[in-house]
Amino acid sequence: MNTSIFKKIVISVWLLAITISLAASERLNMYLEYNRFLNHEGKTILLIDYQIPYRSLLFLAHSGAYFAEVAVDIQIANQDSVVYTRSITDNIGISSKYDADSNIKSYLNRISLLMAEKSYNIKFSARDVNADRVFDWEFEVESLAEDTRLSDLELNSRVYADSSALLEKFRRQQIVYEPIPAIIFNRKYHQYVHLYLELYTPAAELGESQLLLLTLEQDGKIIMDEYFDSIPEKTTESITLKIPLDQLKAGKFEGTVSVQAGEIRQSRSFDFVLTEESETMYSLFPDPDDEFLLMRYFAGSNLPSNWTAMSDDSKRRHINNFWRNMAMSSRMDIDQIMDLIHERIEYSNKHFSSLKPGWTTDMGRIYIRNGAPSDIETGTTSDDTRFVRKDYQVWKYPSGLKPVYVFIDQQMNNNFRLIYVANDDMELSNPDWLRFLGSDFDQSLLRN
Repeated sequence: MNTSIFKKIVISVWLLAITISLAASERLNMYLEYNRFLNHEGKTILLIDYQIPYRSLLFLAHSGAYFAEVAVDIQIANQDSVVYTRSITDNIGISSKYDADSNIKSYLNRISLLMAEKSYNIKFSARDVNADRVFDWEFEVESLAEDTRLSDLELNSRVYADSSALLEKFRRQQIVYEPIPAIIFNRKYHQYVHLYLELYTPAAELGESQLLLLTLEQDGKIIMDEYFDSIPEKTTESITLKIPLDQLKAGKFEGTVSVQAGEIRQSRSFDFVLTEESETMYSLFPDPDDEFLLMRYFAGSNLPSNWTAMSDDSKRRHINNFWRNMAMSSRMDIDQIMDLIHERIEYSNKHFSSLKPGWTTDMGRIYIRNGAPSDIETGTTSDDTRFVRKDYQVWKYPSGLKPVYVFIDQQMNNNFRLIYVANDDMELSNPDWLRFLGSDFDQSLLRN
């Protein structure tokens, strides 16, 4: 089994990882975007979408889960007169504490408003109640003209069929359009930019051909220039355009969608960022299942019960978060704690190996968890046992609860098995431990 150290496994993640690292500051890191559409009466519907990365929030444990709370306040004014206020409390729950440190998972919400005036000044404020961090943004927005031909352009990370009430805010005709206010896409997690828009056609022009043009530029060079013929059959038609990401170079992109109807031409612009930014993923073994066994030495049963069904990527993220938590609890940086555990693994392989690698043996497990014992008593059982004479060792530690461990070489092949333990709730004694050692075993050796 290969135990060479693999401490820097690089995978692609969001560019969010850079900004989210500032979560300890007074500012709540989040993203906000708005888009405008017309309803059947020609009035503007304003959709305000906001996205909060989990790593920006402070989650507190409660009732077997973890919860964050965000208080959102919106104030809408027209010509210095406040016309509307709204307060929302977002209660965000996660079942796994590892999600709280995720670079890719986030909370998404939408607020929908009918614009009764031509223009609004909107003040948006969000506060992480647990951490008392605040996000504020103020912006001006004008309603769409009633005779407009084109809505705003909504960027979505995913488009898929779903009828659940959970995603009702983002559903149109049983299809969920999942917006990405951060406008940051990563090739590892996103295949396409899904561009949602609506075309508005006067009833008198239905059935007449229109031309839709999509252009995309990077660094001033046109890299996509596509035309679509459209013959509208309804006054409002929904259109989704897909921009494949697999052949695009990482960087910022600027795009335009235009509609040409006779002499009328209208355009809307959009932009997004494609990133291949990476983060360091920590691991000691190339096989995540080996790492899972190692993690059990420290976490016991407090690990995912569905490990075998998880993807390798999910496993790697659990492993990464495990080492981050280990570093935090030990008050060491990640490299230090991993170097320490790696040294113990190597020592175990050198001194405790028998029919299997030393780090997987009982002695290896205790050594990896606790380090070298301060006191080791060695001996051989007497004839007053049901077995032939066997070597044993008593390990004692002076720190913590002062645990004591007794190992016996049952097969006389250097595979010492743990038969007795005191002051360590993560280990169990063999009920017949004294029968292995003999009734004349000096139990004063167990005092610590």
